[in-house]
Amino acid sequence: MLIFAVLCLLGVPDPMDIHAGDFLDESPEESLNAAAAAYAEGDWNTAAFQYLNALEIDPGNSIAIYNLSCCYGLMGKDDLSSLYLRRAFSAGFADLNLANSDRDFAAVRELPGFSLTIDSLNAASAAQNLIAGEKQWFDAVESFYYQVQIPEGFNPPEAVPLVVGLHGFGGSPDGFIRLWSMFNAPRFIFAVPQAPYPIGENSFSWYRGEQGTEEWGHSLKLAGEYVLALVEHLKMEYPVSDVYLLGFSQGGCLSLYTGLSEPDAFNAVIAASGWLAEDYIPSDWIVNSAEMRIELIHSREDMAVPFNVAERAEAVLLENGWNAVLHEIPGGHTVDVEELSRILSDLGLTGN
Repeated sequence: MLIFAVLCLLGVPDPMDIHAGDFLDESPEESLNAAAAAYAEGDWNTAAFQYLNALEIDPGNSIAIYNLSCCYGLMGKDDLSSLYLRRAFSAGFADLNLANSDRDFAAVRELPGFSLTIDSLNAASAAQNLIAGEKQWFDAVESFYYQVQIPEGFNPPEAVPLVVGLHGFGGSPDGFIRLWSMFNAPRFIFAVPQAPYPIGENSFSWYRGEQGTEEWGHSLKLAGEYVLALVEHLKMEYPVSDVYLLGFSQGGCLSLYTGLSEPDAFNAVIAASGWLAEDYIPSDWIVNSAEMRIELIHSREDMAVPFNVAERAEAVLLENGWNAVLHEIPGGHTVDVEELSRILSDLGLTGN
């Protein structure tokens, strides 16, 4: 009994207490969503607080730990940013290319503590590569899932529009499909596929490697082919009329790439906080020969993908005859649901 009393004083749960495992019912999603919202608004302190709340529930979430490191980097806290960056990699975060180039670390990258951390991570990676040998890639068939929402009153064989949603880096179909609940009386099928490269628990990337490298460009090409194949699959599964692409961040870049590769396949592309990968787009794709609309949504406060990238995309597209419009939004690196809803309404995809 004395041992049990001491354990109670130390806060150790009683295994016979029915409430001892109540923490297992808690979900980090609310805190993660609040962290993402605070990050988008540039409130790094609140974002860090919410990431810590989420990590108390799910301490192995390497993406959340990395994002927490980013918050401290944006606040100029090199000691905390370094600490959580090391913890992110210890928890399984593996995208060293991102850590080496992430603008969120601009304020601390040259400070001794953070610089030492990055150098040690790069050295450890190089040593591991030396032991493991040279990495090579080959392409193979793979299966990926998608989430789908069907509009109310869907009545086959009557055809309805299809919107394919492409989530951002570290996202998932489970998260991006939640946009559906924010749309007013949607009149379309909404399909959100999983990106092919896992980077954490229920976190995926559309590309591998660092932008500017051969492997990044090759994975962009494969991702575009994947999206086109999915569209054809969905056309066989459902009676589809018009087809639209909606992408955020990485997904925004991919939506522009895919739309330009097969413009006759899409009525419009909506790219939120994305960019135009000009170096990977053949010159004959850029010259317009289709009626496809291009809607760009971006914020001047975007710290992840600067606003001038969107301005450049609009200028290039307009110069080459595309019906392209840049919609400026408040906030940061985010999907502005209000502006997106206006665009969807204008396209006749939602109620008024």
